[in-house]
Amino acid sequence: MLLFATMEELIEQTKANLEAKRELTDLGEPVKIIGIEIALGNQSMIILQKQYPESVLQKEGIDCANPVRMPLDSNVMLKPNLDGNVGDCSNLYMQLIGKLQFIANATRPDITHTISKLSAYTANPTMQHILALKQVLRYLLGTKSYRITYGNVLDHPNHFFSYADTAFANADKHKSTTRYVFKMARGAVT
Repeated sequence: MLLFATMEELIEQTKANLEAKRELTDLGEPVKIIGIEIALGNQSMIILQKQYPESVLQKEGIDCANPVRMPLDSNVMLKPNLDGNVGDCSNLYMQLIGKLQFIANATRPDITHTISKLSAYTANPTMQHILALKQVLRYLLGTKSYRITYGNVLDHPNHFFSYADTAFANADKHKSTTRYVFKMARGAVT
């Protein structure tokens, strides 16, 4: 269990309340949780992933490729596999999408939209989808140092900010889509 509070007294009071009901061990300030590295500064907290994305890049043989600036080329129109091939839900494409989804959910919201679009083709991907997925990997290669930084919550009178965008009847499936991001203390939370 992680405890976050703006005042040390709140943490101590919460710990005392929990210890009255259960046996606890204080492990100190967190450094790494499920592969997510945590760096605490004087007035900030940084979260990032290094090891897991690098292991995915190495396993896919992309660790020495040329990086790209965008996770998905905006000129590429993704299309479903119309060849009539039967989909294979245990395919490598789907496994890689799952790995990238974890990275996106944990520390890299910049690839969330692309992974969401590509995950629609997991049952029956074509070479176009595989190449688009390789572009995401090359984008991660060039942006390894990206991280989320949370500032001091008390410095921001408006604690939450949200941004949204909607597309009506998009080009590939003629369905409306909405994307959003919520930020707290200058860092993305969802």
